[in-house]
Amino acid sequence: MKLDSWMTEFYGSPWYRLDSTDNPKLCKEEGLYELRLSSDDFSGIMEAQKHGFSLVESFIEFATEVEPSQEEYEGIRLMNKSDYSFISALNEQSMCQNEGYRTRFNNPIFFYESACKKYYGAAITNNINDPNVLTAVIEFGNEVVGFFMLKMIDQHTYKGLMTGVIPKARGMKFHIKMQQFLINHIGHPFTLINTTQLSNLAVIKNHIRSNRSLSKIEHIFYKKVQ
Repeated sequence: MKLDSWMTEFYGSPWYRLDSTDNPKLCKEEGLYELRLSSDDFSGIMEAQKHGFSLVESFIEFATEVEPSQEEYEGIRLMNKSDYSFISALNEQSMCQNEGYRTRFNNPIFFYESACKKYYGAAITNNINDPNVLTAVIEFGNEVVGFFMLKMIDQHTYKGLMTGVIPKARGMKFHIKMQQFLINHIGHPFTLINTTQLSNLAVIKNHIRSNRSLSKIEHIFYKKVQ
């Protein structure tokens, strides 16, 4: 069991992380406990439920070898400072105001109403200011309509973080084009990690069509001790 200092400071209450080797019986101190388990860890899942943990989110992960292409994408560029407010507003709309998409951070059992907005607002700020994060935006009809963030884990591994496209520009595969733009910008082959909620069938179908390689399915459980 490990105290997450950043999340503890962010929410003003102790936040502990456990893994499959920890004993859920240790969760006695006041705070929120987060447990992540592989979807095939059936004994761990039963043990978590036995000790009062609630399933709050499930993720599917793809890890795929990708490489630059010769394609050029009109209207796609790296973000600049003037794009910040658009990216922040679109991300809040997509993650916190979309009734068709729920995350663990707008779960009223564990968080107050504004927690989702606070978390994803900080996530955008932190990632935009992170030198290891690349952010692309796309312009369509003289208007910025979407963004895509990619983070370098190491020289040979990058992870997709957040992406968003305004409603009227959806269905044009702009997120795929922005991702390939960033791959081309990096300029060499690497392993690309993409994750999404298990319930997000549209995104999962896109990953399958793009020949992404399934690497992991993971459940996230929470328990609050007061």
